[in-house]
Formats: sequence, C-alpha cells, structure tokens
Amino acid sequence: MASKTQGSDFVPVSGDIAVGESSRRGWFIRVTNGLSIGNKIKCGYAVALSVGILGTTIGLILGDYYQGQALQQQENAFRELNLLHRLQAGILQTRTHQQQLIPLAANPDLYKDEYKHIIVHIAEIEQVWSEIKDYIKTANYAKEKHGENIPLLLKTYEGIPQTYIDQLEELFEQIDLSPLTDNKIAIAQQRLLKFTNSELALKFDGISDELITIIDASYEDLKAATTTSKTAAQMRIQIMAASILLSVLIATILALFTSRTITYPIKVLTNMAQRVTKESNFDVQAPVITTDEIGILATAFNQVLHRVKCLLEEQQAAAFRQQQMQEAQLLQSEKMSSLGRMVAGIAHEINNPVNFIYGNLDPAIQHVDDLLALLQTYRQEVPNPPLAVEAYATEIDTEFVEEDLPKLLQSMKFGADRVRQIVLSLKNFSRLDEAEAHAVNLHECIESTLLILNSRIKKGITIERLYGNIPSVEGFSSSLYQVFMNIINNALDALEEEHNSQDYPRITIATELQDKNWVVIRIADNGSGIASDMQERIFEMFFTTKARGVGTGMGLSISHQIVVEKHGGRLMCKSEVGNGTEFIISLPIQLIRNS
Repeated sequence: MASKTQGSDFVPVSGDIAVGESSRRGWFIRVTNGLSIGNKIKCGYAVALSVGILGTTIGLILGDYYQGQALQQQENAFRELNLLHRLQAGILQTRTHQQQLIPLAANPDLYKDEYKHIIVHIAEIEQVWSEIKDYIKTANYAKEKHGENIPLLLKTYEGIPQTYIDQLEELFEQIDLSPLTDNKIAIAQQRLLKFTNSELALKFDGISDELITIIDASYEDLKAATTTSKTAAQMRIQIMAASILLSVLIATILALFTSRTITYPIKVLTNMAQRVTKESNFDVQAPVITTDEIGILATAFNQVLHRVKCLLEEQQAAAFRQQQMQEAQLLQSEKMSSLGRMVAGIAHEINNPVNFIYGNLDPAIQHVDDLLALLQTYRQEVPNPPLAVEAYATEIDTEFVEEDLPKLLQSMKFGADRVRQIVLSLKNFSRLDEAEAHAVNLHECIESTLLILNSRIKKGITIERLYGNIPSVEGFSSSLYQVFMNIINNALDALEEEHNSQDYPRITIATELQDKNWVVIRIADNGSGIASDMQERIFEMFFTTKARGVGTGMGLSISHQIVVEKHGGRLMCKSEVGNGTEFIISLPIQLIRNS
C-alpha cells in the first residue's frame, strides 16, 4: 500500500501539477526553464545590478544635467555681476574724479593728476562696455524675465559714455590754466561745474542708477541658480536612492523566484529517487522539466536507471554464463581426469615391455658384437672355407649383414629410448590430480610437450628454442603441461591455416629470468595473427576464432585460470594481423599463496 500511495502521490506532482504550475507562470517561466542554473543566477544578478546601475546612471545624468545648467546660470550671474559692478564702479569713479577737478583747478599739478585718474577709469568704462556688448551676444546669456535689462540699458544709453568722454576730453583741452590767474581759475571752475550739471552728465549718472536695478536682478539670478543647483543635487541623491531600493527589491524577488525554479525540479527528482529506492523499480523515468543542470541531472538519473537495469540483466546473464562455465569446467576436468587415468594406464602397460626391450638391447648388441668378432676370426683362421659355407655366405651377403646389423640394433635402441621418453611424458602429463605444489623444470615440461606434439610438427615447421638460464619454479607440472599444450597447439593450428601466407612457418619458444623473482616464457608464431577486436576476448570461456567444430573455446580460458589463479602469474597475448601472435607467460619462482 505504501508503494502505491507513493506512486499515486508522485505522478500528479510530476505531471498535472507541473503542467498547471508552468501554465500559470506563463511564457517567462518557459523561457527561464531553458536557462542553466548559473545563467538564471547571473540573469537575476544582472537585472538587479542593471536596475541599480541604470537608476544611478539616470540620477547622475539628470543631476549633472540640471546641476550643470544651474552652475552655468551661476557662472553667467557671476560674470554679469562682475561686468556690471566694474561698469558701475568706473562710472562712479569717473564722476567723482570729474567733480574733484573743480576745486583742484587752482592747483595745476593736482588737476592734471586727477585727470589722469579719469582717463584710467574712462578706459575701463570703454572696455567693460565693449565686454557687455559681446557677452549679451553669447549663447550663455540667459533671456529670462529680467534678461532684457542689459540690452535695454545698452540701447537706452547707447553713445552716452562715449559722448561724455569725448566732451570731457574736449573740455579739458579747452581749459588753459597757464599762466595761472584767478580769472582763469574762476572760468575753469565755472565751465567744469556747468559740465557737471549738464544733461549729458545727468544721463551718464543715470547709467549708474539703472545698474543698481540690473545688479539686483542679477543677484536674484544668482540666488535662483544656487537654489536650482541644490535642488539638482537632492534630486540626484533621491533618484540614486530610489534605484538602489528598487534593485534590492528586484533582487529579492528574483532570488525567491530562482530558488523556486531550482528547488522545485530537485524536489520532483528527489521524490522519484525515493520511489525507485522503495519499489526497486528501474523501469520508471524521472520527468525532465527544465534543460538546466537539474534537467541534465534528471536525464543522467534516467540514464543511470536504464544502466542499472541493463547491469542487472547483464549480471543475471553473467551468472548464467558462470554457471555454464563452471559446469563446462567440471566436465572438462572430469574428461581430463579420465583421460589422465587412461593415459597413465596405457603408459604403464607400454612402459613394462618397452623397459624389457630397452634393458635387453645392450646385451643383445654385445652378443652380436661377439658373434661378428668370431666370424672375423673364422675368416682369418680358415681362409678357404668349404664350398657350402662360402655359397651360403654369398647368399646372405655376409658383408652387408656385418655392416647393417649394428646399425639396426642401434636404431632399435634409439626407438626404444624414444618410446620410453614418450611414455615418461605421458605419465607426467597424466598427473592431473596433483595435490601439492613442487619444483617444476619448465624446459623439461616444454620439451615433453613438444615430444607429445611431435606428430603435429610436420615437415617445414621450425621450432626455435631460445632458452635462458632459469631456475625451477614452484607449481603444478601437469597443469603447466596443459598450458603449454594448449598454446603450442593453437600456434600449430595458426600455422596450418589455409590463409596463412608464411613460406617458413616458425614457432619460437624463449625463456628468461626477470626481476630475480619471475620466470617469463614467450611462445610466438609467425602465423596470420589475431584481429585487435578479438584479442580482448580470447581468454573468455567458449570464445574461439577457429571454425565451428575445430575449437571449443575452453583451452585459453583454462590456461588463463591455471596461470593467473592457480599459480599467481600473468598470461598476456600480443598479436598483429599478418605478423603472428605471441603469448607471454609470467610465473613467480615461489608460488604466491593466498592467506
């Protein structure tokens, strides 16, 4: 019931609820589901930072814009005030010094000095008047509600300063005080006083009066510009603060949303993992909601489930194959044991008569030698034998018998010795049920194997022996006989294949001592070789590269088991198509026993 409940609870979460949730959150969710987790976090940070940076930038730009305008207005106001104050000061100083000329008419030196001051101020008036004209023509001159005051002043009093200056210079030139007399002083003072109270002088004074109003307006402009500058600075700070708060709010919303989009698929995947663990059902598949890392994880999880399912199936198949292999090994062991007993019985039966024959050959040879010596003595003592003896000697060809009989006996001795060696090899090979490891002479094992396989080593196949100085190893001789028998048999099969293109078939057997603790036996042929894709499987049970009915696929597998598992050694194969095959057997000198 628990499994069914878990399954029924889970399916709506991964199906209907997921679809409903996705449809409610709209296209934005579908777009963000296509982003990776890193990109989602990056986009969240980017949006939040963008809002903050954009708001700060807008605040800075607007604040700088308005503050720049305010500063420009301040600069214009300061410039106007400077020009107007300079013009006002020049006019007042000129009028003051001009009025001082009246009492100084009685003192020509002071009179001239005072006039020099007037000339200086007149020059200042002319320069400032020209600067004001240039200023109102510039783009920085702001035409606000009081902006027409300065142009109106210039227009109203156009030519007045210059006329006043010209008439004052003309008056100064007309007044002649030398020689100084009371009458000249009185006339000069009267003319200066008249000029001081003239309509032109009053208009000239009117410029100063107008400047007071214009200066007050400029001060108002300066005050307004200062206020605008402070307002712009406050507005900039307010915009920046609002943008920062907005970015924090957006970052919080995006953080919650990102957390939701990340945790929801993880929760779905976790529920699926719990269901698989509980039910041990590897046929289910986790829903892939997004294409980000969680989606990749869900895909990988599904692949793992599929892989686990395949591994379980492979494990069951391997267990079945292992059972088959064990049964085959038992059958093979029983066959080899039966064969060993049969070979041992045959070898024993052959060994007795062979030993009898071999043991009697030496006395027989000695007897024949004695008889031949007697025949030679007879020839010497009886040079003219009877006709019947001479005729029989001619009939049996006595000279040939004397020459061939020792050779015949030696050949019989060699054959008997060969049979004894074969019987001994069969007896050694038949000891398949050895219980204890003992010292094994590998060279004798190899030679005995070659002796047994001598009938297969046909004419034209060369056996090249490259034996090194190696000690005996601790092991099981009969099992090693079986290894050498299987490998050399395979080499002979490879050399006898129809598609083998070697003109001089050869098997090379080399032995060497390695690292003082290992003996290495290399058995190589120059046959057609083994394809690389098959080399990885040659030690598998029932795998064979031979034609059906020729190989059982068990020889190399059993050899690998004998070398690796029974003797703690190594068995490797190196082969290249067209260049032959080499088997490398590494055996420890002292048998490695498992504790």
